[in-house]
Amino acid sequence: MDKQSLLQLEGLRGQMMDTANRKQTLMDHDVLILSQLLDQIIVKVQAEKVAMRKRTKTC
Repeated sequence: MDKQSLLQLEGLRGQMMDTANRKQTLMDHDVLILSQLLDQIIVKVQAEKVAMRKRTKTC
């Protein structure tokens, strides 16, 4: 994971936790949006790792 993705991930996670604590629920619309954004980043990073492993194996 590159540094920018890690910083983005940690920033969004912090926002999500702050929002959930403020709203006192994980089911709030804003919390769910942040959670979905986090999911997208995680999936992107995992796909990049898989692609990197495939490139490494073929070299």
